[in-house]
Amino acid sequence: MATSNEYRAIPQDDSFRAPVGQRSYQNQPPMYTRYNTQPAPSVIIRRNRPNNYLFQAILVTLFCCCPFGTIGLCYSVESSQRFDGGDVEGAESSANMAQKWSIAGLVCGILAMIAAAVILVIFTVLKANSSCDLYGQE
Repeated sequence: MATSNEYRAIPQDDSFRAPVGQRSYQNQPPMYTRYNTQPAPSVIIRRNRPNNYLFQAILVTLFCCCPFGTIGLCYSVESSQRFDGGDVEGAESSANMAQKWSIAGLVCGILAMIAAAVILVIFTVLKANSSCDLYGQE
């Protein structure tokens, strides 16, 4: 029996030859070729999942600015989906957009809270300094 690294010799006698004037393919010996039986080397590139800022987007949505936080939340989920699909650059781009929208929502929420506090203080001071009630009663 031939091993994988040897060729099988073809016999030189007349047992495989067709009669004169006829071509016979039935008595032909099988052709053996040498195959590389070793597995091909495989290269595995492992990429780390980019931070998708999901927790930050959820907090901004709940406590600061709902519209901007929702947009950040959508980009965060898109980042995870793109990474799972194999698009690493797209996942990083979506993660950066999620971070930007979450920061914008945080800043807008803080500015809105400061504005509300200033307006509350102004109305409180005006109420304390005025002799009339806001509803026109004295």
